[in-house]
Amino acid sequence: METVLIGGGSGFVGMHLSRRLRQQGYAVRHLSRSKRPDAEFPTFQWDVVAGTVDDAAFADVDYVVNLTGAGIADERWTDARKDVIIQSRTESTRLLARSLERLGVLPKLYLSASAIGYYGDRGEQLLTEQDAPGTGFLSESCVLWEQSVEEVSKLGIPTFINRTGIVLHPDEGALEKMLIPLKVWTSTYFGNGQQYYSWIHVEDLIGVYTYALEQQLTGIYNGTAPHPVRNKHFAEALGPAMGKKAVVLSAPVPALKVALGEMSHTVLDSARCSAARIEGAGYRFAYPELSQALEQLLG
Repeated sequence: METVLIGGGSGFVGMHLSRRLRQQGYAVRHLSRSKRPDAEFPTFQWDVVAGTVDDAAFADVDYVVNLTGAGIADERWTDARKDVIIQSRTESTRLLARSLERLGVLPKLYLSASAIGYYGDRGEQLLTEQDAPGTGFLSESCVLWEQSVEEVSKLGIPTFINRTGIVLHPDEGALEKMLIPLKVWTSTYFGNGQQYYSWIHVEDLIGVYTYALEQQLTGIYNGTAPHPVRNKHFAEALGPAMGKKAVVLSAPVPALKVALGEMSHTVLDSARCSAARIEGAGYRFAYPELSQALEQLLG
């Protein structure tokens, strides 16, 4: 039985991935900030800020997955919060790299999250993994995140980076927040609603990670469904998916900038990402169309 060690394993994506891997016969371990003897998966303690980790976590490890990172939209972007967002991603990666080197552990593959924030606000452009990063904090944080993975590559360990889009699940993440207005029979789009949202059903996101692990894929891949949609179309699709009539309303840009500050980029930026590379590697999406994904999640 092969063993997978996951940083950030107890989070939203981490738990879905852990359960899928367990179903497929892998032994799964988590790295956690606290001791959790009653956890669903064996848990080993680490402290990214202090730079410490329980060495026992790495014994006989075949794969390492790092999903660690402070939530992008959890708090307003002060300078201190921006530092937390970046450091949680880059320093967790560097801690794993130092530990692997110190212990002489060479996993078959190191898999890292990244995000389509890498591309910034790109309008109508169809974005592939070869495109340059954009500008702004989202791009900066993703560039630094991916650069930190080079510390693992330098050890001779193959790496896979998943630039993740908007992950769809009704009880967690962005979709949960998008559904809140439906409680009062409205659905909201942002600004003029013409910005592209590159999304992915949570089961396909887990599928991409699992496929990459099993096929030993290396390099950078967009973790997004093949058909991005405009924000207004997304808002219009939510009511019908739940069998509800909803008035579709715009949240004006000035109000968003007042309410969210610089963090308004998370809803106003346009990133129309291509899934051609991961499809070319052989992955087949279970939910390539938004209508399919929403029907399965909300219907």
